[in-house]
Amino acid sequence: MRMTVIGCGYLGAVHAACMAALGHDVVGIDIDHDKVHSLASGRSPFHEPGLDEILAQTTAAGRLRFTAEPTAADLRGRGLHFITVGTPQAAGEGSADLSHLMRAVSMLVRLLDP
Repeated sequence: MRMTVIGCGYLGAVHAACMAALGHDVVGIDIDHDKVHSLASGRSPFHEPGLDEILAQTTAAGRLRFTAEPTAADLRGRGLHFITVGTPQAAGEGSADLSHLMRAVSMLVRLLDP
């Protein structure tokens, strides 16, 4: 299956790599250019045992790639989109700050709209 993972922090990067290791074609999307470069180079920006090896294998095999500037072509033909962006606590409110989620959904709508 062809899929995207939007948000490549701890949860998203591990999910993207594992899905690619299972044979899926995955595009990981994140706004952090340094993180994207590190992941695309087969190096995790955080410690997770075995992740560097999976990243290196799946990127070399062409099943996993990362981008900080997604285009409609990156999403075309992909039947599944995982959104794994952060939802930190809103300052002074005690509720989740959904602004990152809303930006991710807006990006998806903009790029998927024919």
